[in-house]
Amino acid sequence: MKKRFLALLLVLTMVFSLMPAALAADTLSGSGTEDDPYLLATAADLKAFRDMANAEASSKLCATLTADIDLGGEAWTPFEGPTVGGAYAGTFDGANHTIKGLSVNLTSSTGAGLFGTVCGATIKNLKVEGNVSASSSVFVGGIVGRTQTSATIDSCSFAGTVTSTKKSGAAGTAGIVGRVNTGTVTITNCANTATINGTGAIAAGILGNGGSNKVTIENCYNTGAISGQYYASGICGSSTIKAQTSSIRNCYNSGTITATNGGSYYAGITANFKGTISNSYYANPAADALAGITPATAIAITSPDGLADKLGNAFKEDTAGANGGYPILVWQAGEVVQPDPRIELTGSDTLWRTTNDAQPQTTITAACKDMDEDTHVDWTLTEGEGIVTLETPEGAGAANQSVIVKATADGAGKAVVTASTADGITASLPIYVIPQITTVELEGIVAVGETVRAKVNVLGGSEYDYENFPKLKIEWRYLTAADYSAGNTGTSSYQEITGTTGREYTIPEDMAGNYLSFMLYDTVSREYKMLSSPVRIATAEERLLKADASALTLDTSDIRAATTIALPATGAVNGSAITWASSDSSIIDPATGVVTLPGSGIRTVTLTATLTRGEATAYRSFDIRVWSQAELDKEAAKSELQKLVERLDGTVTLTPEYGRDTNVNTMLRAKIDDSSIAVSVSKVEEVYGGAGIAADGTITYFFVDPNTTPLVHNGSYNVTFALSKAGATETLQVPVVIGWDVQRVRDAISAEITSRLTTEGLCAAGDDPNLLTQDLTLPKVIDGKRWALISWTSSDPTAISVSDKNQQTPDTLFDPYVGVVKTPTQDTTVTLTATATFQLTDAQEQTVTVSKVFTVTVKGQQTNVREQLLAKLDAGFAAYGGLRDAVTGLPLTQRDGKYLAANDIHFPTTHDFGVDGKYTPVTITSSDADTIVPPDVNNAARAEVYRPLPGEAAKDVTITVTITDSDSGVAASRDFVIEVQPLTQQEIDAELALMAAVKAHYFDGIRNANTDAKNILTDLHPFQEAYLDADGQLVWVYDHADLTGSGIVPVAMDGWTESEQWRLFRSTDPDVISHENLLVTRAAGDKTVTVSSELSSETLGKYAARYPDNKDFQALSCQPVSVELTVPGTEPVTPTPVDPTPVEPDYKALSVTFQLHTDTEMWIAPSVIGDLPEGTTAMDVFRQVLTANGYSYEAKGSYVQAVIKPDGTKVAEFSKGPNSGWVFRVNGEFPDVAMQDCRLSDGDVIEVFFTADYMDEPGMFLPFTDVTNHWAYSAIKRVYTRGWMVGMDEKTFAPDQQLSRAMLAVILYAMAGEPAVTGESPFTDVPAGCWYTDAIVWAAQNGIVCGFGDGTFRPNAAVTRAQAAVMLYGYAAFTGADVTARADLSAYSDAGQIPAWAMDAMQWANARRLIVGRDSSHLAPNGGATRAEMAAILSAYIGK
Repeated sequence: MKKRFLALLLVLTMVFSLMPAALAADTLSGSGTEDDPYLLATAADLKAFRDMANAEASSKLCATLTADIDLGGEAWTPFEGPTVGGAYAGTFDGANHTIKGLSVNLTSSTGAGLFGTVCGATIKNLKVEGNVSASSSVFVGGIVGRTQTSATIDSCSFAGTVTSTKKSGAAGTAGIVGRVNTGTVTITNCANTATINGTGAIAAGILGNGGSNKVTIENCYNTGAISGQYYASGICGSSTIKAQTSSIRNCYNSGTITATNGGSYYAGITANFKGTISNSYYANPAADALAGITPATAIAITSPDGLADKLGNAFKEDTAGANGGYPILVWQAGEVVQPDPRIELTGSDTLWRTTNDAQPQTTITAACKDMDEDTHVDWTLTEGEGIVTLETPEGAGAANQSVIVKATADGAGKAVVTASTADGITASLPIYVIPQITTVELEGIVAVGETVRAKVNVLGGSEYDYENFPKLKIEWRYLTAADYSAGNTGTSSYQEITGTTGREYTIPEDMAGNYLSFMLYDTVSREYKMLSSPVRIATAEERLLKADASALTLDTSDIRAATTIALPATGAVNGSAITWASSDSSIIDPATGVVTLPGSGIRTVTLTATLTRGEATAYRSFDIRVWSQAELDKEAAKSELQKLVERLDGTVTLTPEYGRDTNVNTMLRAKIDDSSIAVSVSKVEEVYGGAGIAADGTITYFFVDPNTTPLVHNGSYNVTFALSKAGATETLQVPVVIGWDVQRVRDAISAEITSRLTTEGLCAAGDDPNLLTQDLTLPKVIDGKRWALISWTSSDPTAISVSDKNQQTPDTLFDPYVGVVKTPTQDTTVTLTATATFQLTDAQEQTVTVSKVFTVTVKGQQTNVREQLLAKLDAGFAAYGGLRDAVTGLPLTQRDGKYLAANDIHFPTTHDFGVDGKYTPVTITSSDADTIVPPDVNNAARAEVYRPLPGEAAKDVTITVTITDSDSGVAASRDFVIEVQPLTQQEIDAELALMAAVKAHYFDGIRNANTDAKNILTDLHPFQEAYLDADGQLVWVYDHADLTGSGIVPVAMDGWTESEQWRLFRSTDPDVISHENLLVTRAAGDKTVTVSSELSSETLGKYAARYPDNKDFQALSCQPVSVELTVPGTEPVTPTPVDPTPVEPDYKALSVTFQLHTDTEMWIAPSVIGDLPEGTTAMDVFRQVLTANGYSYEAKGSYVQAVIKPDGTKVAEFSKGPNSGWVFRVNGEFPDVAMQDCRLSDGDVIEVFFTADYMDEPGMFLPFTDVTNHWAYSAIKRVYTRGWMVGMDEKTFAPDQQLSRAMLAVILYAMAGEPAVTGESPFTDVPAGCWYTDAIVWAAQNGIVCGFGDGTFRPNAAVTRAQAAVMLYGYAAFTGADVTARADLSAYSDAGQIPAWAMDAMQWANARRLIVGRDSSHLAPNGGATRAEMAAILSAYIGK
């Protein structure tokens, strides 16, 4: 029963304990969530909220003040929570209101402040006024006493007092946060004006003790007075996280800082901080008493002038004077902080070496503030190359916002690491690499009244850089004389000398007799170094004596001549008595200082000075070396030898020459050229052998069996020589390279090479060396032994010449020479000399040869070379069938020993004669070159025939065909008599009739499927030849294979070379009917076009040039012919009533703008030329304007060579350099046609100008090397200059490469101006970030492409002609262009292969002449399109 009662009582107690919180929740507005916080307007509201928060573990209740609250000085119970780990974790927003009258007087050990403890809470926009004190707590703060896990304090201020009487080095007392217990804390935009007193604690304005936790303090200030026993500081007392990731940025302190209770360390910003301090300033104290605890990175100031600008946009000037002139935070003025894009760097700024080879490292992290958190950061080392290196950590990610800074193997000093973004935002962090501290020393006289200094040595023997490296903490200590005598020398026996923290210490009188030392702390590990043993502090008398001892000096340099040393008898400073003793009085007399040189060697004499003053004694010893004369002579010789070795070392190589050099000692002695120096071999090291050097220097020359294919061709040795003089010896190593033993090589050549050569072996089988008739075989190599190559000379090259004609390829390089036996008129004796040359010698060696002589006789040949050539002539004519008619191809008819010729004549070729024309040329000559014109070059096979005129007699002409043997100069000829038949008037009349028929039926020759010249609906077809068949019918030839060579043909028209647009067929409107191929493109309206040519007779046309006055011949050459054609428009014409009133012909008048200037002066200013007919060219306008303005010009065809002003000023091509001349542009582009062929459109702008260098004119030439002579050059140039297509690289366009689907999408995107694209790709194979992604997404969004049924686009697939038509059709529709035109594709045999989805687009593209057939019957809809073809299609799309 009793247990039940107790249980009931416990339940009731719990219910009633929760009732105030429950009741409070009912009285507060809001629900306590972050989106709907409790609204607090009164002290009662605040207390009720606190009670609710304290009643629940890890309360995340949120509250916002709606008014200022006055607590009236009533004792305040802080926010605490049921446990430390369950403290308040919500968001408390002061909304810039003030809680005043706060009174906390805590006697427990919990946190003291408005908030005693928070765990993950955010407190912001809050001003607090009041007094906080605690006697047992180590967590005392105005806003928050203790933070656990994490906390964020933003835009808060505290005014009043904060007092802690708890004595503890771990206690933290501050205006904002007392101490960070665990986790991290971020304090931003906060201010403390309160008086902070940490009697036995760490005290600061913003944060007292950060512990070994990460602390971030930014945009904060303190103006309150700070006093504390430990690390009293304006901003943060202490933060010692080993990773050194804490940071203080944009902060200042103007409050006074005082160290209490014997505290030594205080600072304006922070006295004990492991982390980075940037852009922070302090006016108090005047100098930090840090004793080296932190790097001195805060900046001292003497006034607030300009401070607000330095601190950044979170601060503003104290214009109202409320803050003593020092800046206030923007929020305190009721304003909003503007964004300040910046980079904040965190990480350790000091790397301490702890061992000899340690390479400490730290990670620097960049936080991108007021910008995209994922902004990419680039890291650079802007100072300290060789001190540190930068490495990208694993997992850095695309933003690259961290970097590893690692000390190099031997680097020490300052480095600067800079982070930057693409927008030019940078931040830098200095990094100090501190070398390993090895030892400490005590400098100065250790005596009362003297100032001594602590010296710190680092690895390598140098002294610590106190100015540039972080300050060090030094504690001066001493041992009493009693402790020292008793052996109590442990660390605990040392007594600290209070008030001494610097590197220097002046010893007071009362320290005499004690033993002085000091202790050095580093700021990373808190480890220390101490003097190896303390130093006794001398008395005043001892100090005076030590001063004399320290000042006593002697010159201790070596003595090399008899002299007298001055030995002082009294101290130079204080007059102490000095007596001297010598370790060897025979050399240095201590009484007189006289020095006598020893008889030999070098003797060291110790002079000892005994200094006395009263009862004090001191000693100084000096060691002096004294030289004998023998040693001096030896040293001089050694110096001479060392200089010689230094001069020769690395510059001398001995290369003995066979037959001259026998000993290396002799060779080196000759190079030294000094008889006083002895040379001998000391040591021989073989690099590779085959030779030898004896101990006495004798040389054995190199030899190995050359048949073994030796890898080395000489002996190589490193020889160490001993060079001696006057008892001194130095060594010199000299490379020695020993070449071949020449005699042994000659013996080997004689035995194995030349002995194998015999006269009989040189001759062809059966040939007599005394009666040679055949070529000789002259070996270059014997039995494959290429170590000796044989060369040959002939005493009479006219009889036997040596030829290497069989050695012209790598495979035949070592084949025998040919002794070419000539054909002298009589027997000739010839001496042949074989010289075998050894091939394994090096360049510097002598050449080794062995020669052998052979005598032979060449018999004079009786065979007639001329007969051989005649045989070739006869065989060639027989094989070819004699002489042939060049027109009919038939053999010429022979009559009475003559050939009858009426056309040009064909002869056999060199192939028919079986000769090489290069060495055996064939020439043709004529006895009457006016009638039969022979070819003007060797080896040609056609002669041009000009027949006598009608009525004249036939002409006999002798043609001589000659073959010449170049080697012998012998020639052979055959003559042929040709009877050239005269022309008949009947032939001429027939040809005239044919010409007339062709001209009359010119339209029939080009009409193709068209039947009416006034209704041209399809392409025309240019002909190649016209002739009459056997039935007298006119035949038009379109295929080269069908040419007869005897009809009427179109020939090149005058001016075509300047134009290069037409040659055989010219159109007056190429936009409708193209030049040359006569393709038809129908315009919207009817067009009348004239097509013209010039015709010549293939057989008689050439007579016009020879007979310029013969009208018949003139009528058969270059006869103009033309036909006027009408191409109906594509738009229907509405009939209009006939008006009987005559009207002028209607045409579309053009209006253009024209200007003319040089490279320096405007000649004819831009002017409008109107009322121009269609078809007007740039040359038409040029001539019209120049004439109207009194100008003239000189031209070659349509190429303008010079322009002359009315005053006679002339500017001509080449007048300003080889590339200067007149050029023209239309609408800012260089046309690809001459001015006479550049047809104009309404509104065109023509600019004719002189350029000093046309190569420098942008747009005149394409930069690509693979399109120079390409058929699509003009089209490529048009699309390239518009930026629609680019090259594959700077020099390559790849015109014949297949175009991909992605490429075409990119081209259309460029034509549209590359508009901005949003949204994602609808295709699974078009990822973000590719070079074609935006183009394909844009095209899909605008209905230009739709991809494949499987959701892919297949960007890298070759685009087909049908797909290209669809994409271009879609683009045209997108731009609003007319896409209604349709062509009948039934004439193409593969029209059925056009996909249904592409039919409309293909019909439209064909109607627009964008995509035409590959030939007359094949459209190839599924074939690929090259880049050049697409350029041509786009060029046609945009028109002229």
